[in-house]
Amino acid sequence: SVAGVQAMEAQNRNRSGVKILLQLQQKMESRRQLKLPFQLNLIIKPNSTITDSRLAMAFRRVYSNLKARSSSMDKSLTGSILARHYSNPFVDSLNGLKHNAKQILSTALQAVAPEKLVRNAIRRSSCGKHLYINDITYPVKRNIYVAAFGKGVYPMVKTLTSLVHDHIVDGIVSVPANSLAPDLPNVRIIQGGSNNLPDSDSMQAAQATMEMANSLGNDDILLVLITGGGSALLPLPRPGITLQDKLLAIKVIANSGADIFQLNTIRKHLSQCKGGKLAKAAYPAKVVTLIVSDVVGDNLEIIASGPTMMDSSSVDDCFTIIKQLSVEDKMPNSVMDFLSNQVSLPPLDGKETFSHVQNILIGSNKVAIDAAFEKATELGFDVILHSTTLTGEARAVGRQFQQMAKERLRDNRRLCILAGGETTVKVKGDGIGGRNQELALSAAIQMFESEIVNQSDKKCPAVLLSAGTDGQDGPTPAAGAFAYYGQLCNNTINSAKQHLENNNSYTFYSKLHDGDDLLVTGLTNTNVMDIQILLIDKAM
Repeated sequence: SVAGVQAMEAQNRNRSGVKILLQLQQKMESRRQLKLPFQLNLIIKPNSTITDSRLAMAFRRVYSNLKARSSSMDKSLTGSILARHYSNPFVDSLNGLKHNAKQILSTALQAVAPEKLVRNAIRRSSCGKHLYINDITYPVKRNIYVAAFGKGVYPMVKTLTSLVHDHIVDGIVSVPANSLAPDLPNVRIIQGGSNNLPDSDSMQAAQATMEMANSLGNDDILLVLITGGGSALLPLPRPGITLQDKLLAIKVIANSGADIFQLNTIRKHLSQCKGGKLAKAAYPAKVVTLIVSDVVGDNLEIIASGPTMMDSSSVDDCFTIIKQLSVEDKMPNSVMDFLSNQVSLPPLDGKETFSHVQNILIGSNKVAIDAAFEKATELGFDVILHSTTLTGEARAVGRQFQQMAKERLRDNRRLCILAGGETTVKVKGDGIGGRNQELALSAAIQMFESEIVNQSDKKCPAVLLSAGTDGQDGPTPAAGAFAYYGQLCNNTINSAKQHLENNNSYTFYSKLHDGDDLLVTGLTNTNVMDIQILLIDKAM
């Protein structure tokens, strides 16, 4: 049959390719001209069967290393052999789509660069005595105080100090541990919150912030800068609750599959500064808050747990959440005792009604998605906006993307499907991963199991990239991961399923294809939740 002949040709090409690779390895190492970053004979055995994409990757790595060397060791001859022997349009298209996805993501991140957002929001008068913020004028006379917390606040503060450093009296800037954050004039920079978790350093920053706020008078201005990750960088538990107990409570809620609304509702009631308490502490000073949203729907009460927003939730809401998640017996006693003794009171005065506060949303996931839409169009894709409020369990959403890919492959056109939002992970295992890597791995497994991968007469490359805009997906150094047809094979599918079941997506992707399908960007200094980019090319 035609299919049988094609299979035999593919097998012969595969075995021949493996033989050439092994010969090249022996030749290069014997001449000591090139040290490969991996041992081919450990991953490719003579007469073995591997996926086209894996073999192509090995060829590309050998050729890339050859091109990078100044030696004339048969480079042109070897390059021509490689090019003639193994040229796979399907694999080339996959690589092109991965590159396009990175370009689209990069453009999206540039659109929500914090320094750009601040410059768009604040202007200083020509005389230098006034600030214009969202059409409101504020007189400045050495009366500005700064409170900043979040993964992207450092460039925001840097831009702010360049505008009004001569009027800043004091400032506390709480940024993630190991950030590249040189000193800035008139502000104190405190690094903490290792691995996205509150710690003693970030609690020190919270204490200093509240002390500063409590010292302000009627003529002072507190400029508050908030980005995603602010909750972990402004932890100050209520009296009677230790930081460890608060951490345990939040971990119990998060691991039970709670969404960000449920999680931050609990955080607000366990904190001395969240849920509007920072704004109350600063009264009667004017409070102006510039916010970059990392929350689906951009609810300002939920972003960083709303330190300058009036809290509309109640203690009863906390108990409802705890009951819904069935975690009553897992919560620390100190937390349950504290919540049981709380009483909700109605607003009484300006301090309580927040008449001294102006909260301004300056950046969001929608801004990033709009920029991604334009870039994808520029790259020649027909673009479909799936959602900017994507939620749900990461594994289920991954399966949904695979289904979208499968349905759209039949269109036979260059297509980009964009989505933004934030999924959740219900932790069952003890592995290392993040919601974006878990989403991608779930999609990859479904892609392998889909019958479309067996339709050799119509190969349509499709690539899914799921990434956190902050550059850190969970407690891992990766921002996210890729999924695509042909990524998994018979030798890896069982391992993929086991790692997914153990919430161990980072470990799996680190080993698969030498980590090439992980996206590692480093911290991006912004955070507007996650972005999913599904790219589909025409049939090969």
